Amino acid sequence: MKLYLDDMRFPPKGFKLIRTVNQMKNFVKRYKDKIEIMDLDYDMGMNSFDGGNGIDFLKWLEEAAFTGKLKLNKNLRIVCHSSNMEKRMEMEKIAAGITAFLRSQK
Repeated sequence: MKLYLDDMRFPPKGFKLIRTVNQMKNFVKRYKDKIEIMDLDYDMGMNSFDGGNGIDFLKWLEEAAFTGKLKLNKNLRIVCHSSNMEKRMEMEKIAAGITAFLRSQK
């Protein structure tokens, strides 16, 4: 499964479009290790009322993965497509930590 989090853009072919952070959390809780790729935006615009922004999502995902609350695909790819370069770099740093942790798990 490939998930695409964005409040305005449409996803590439083959991706499931998700418009809010809380909706994204619900998909991740439901499909856990079946998720292959998460393609994330930072700014959720008017939809930020429903869970915040892309960094809020990644911090939630990081905690859930590190504490064992979620068993995610060890080969999960997390991609950030935000046009806000500063926030994109921050997201990529968090994402790299999550994916490194997942790959280190047996």
